[in-house]
Amino acid sequence: MKLKFILIMFGLFSFAKGFSQNEDQKWVIGVGLNAIDFYPTSEPFLITGNNSGLGSQIFNLRDHWNQFGFPKLHVTRHIWKRFALDAAFTMNQITKIGDYKIPKISYHAIDGSVQFSILKDNSKYYPYVFAGGGYTWIDKKGAGTFNGGIGLTYWFSKKFGVNGHGMYKYSPPEYPNVLQHFNYSISLVYRLSTARSRSRMKCPL
Repeated sequence: MKLKFILIMFGLFSFAKGFSQNEDQKWVIGVGLNAIDFYPTSEPFLITGNNSGLGSQIFNLRDHWNQFGFPKLHVTRHIWKRFALDAAFTMNQITKIGDYKIPKISYHAIDGSVQFSILKDNSKYYPYVFAGGGYTWIDKKGAGTFNGGIGLTYWFSKKFGVNGHGMYKYSPPEYPNVLQHFNYSISLVYRLSTARSRSRMKCPL
C-alpha cells in the first residue's frame, strides 16, 4: 500500500504539473485531512447502531466520526462553463463503525467526480454539488462505490484557498466488504492557472 500511495501521489501531481504549462488549461491541486462516518447510512442496525435511517445524526462528530486521517490528495480541472472534473486519492484508518469500536483497520480510496458550480462568476466562493464513482478498500478488501455530495472552496488569495468536501459513498449490498459511508475532508488548495486563463474561463475553481 505504501508503494501504491507513492505511485498515485506522483501520478496526480505530475499530471497536474504537466497540464499547468498550458495557458488555456485551468487546474487546482489540493492536499488535506479526511474523516469517515458509517453511522448515518441505511446499513442494518446491527452493523452501525442506527435505527433511524439515512442522514440520522449526520453532524454527530464526537460519537460517530473516525479520527481525521492524512492524506487526501486531489486534482480538479475546469472543463466547460460551470462544470469541472475531480480525481482524488484518500488514506485513513477506521476504529469505529457507527456506535461500535473495532480494531484499527486501513482505508484507501480512489474517486472521480463531475462538479457543478452553484454560483456563477464569484471570485471568492466556489460552492458546488458533485456526482461520480470510485473504488474503496477497507482492510484491503475492495468494492466500487457510487458517490455524491457537496463542497465549498474559499479563495483567500489569487492562488490559495481552503476546500471543504462532504461525500456519501454507496456500495451495492452484494459487496459487503465495503459498507456505505460518508467521507468528509478539508484541504489546502492551490490554483495553477495563469492570469490569462482566469480571464478567459469564468468558473472560479
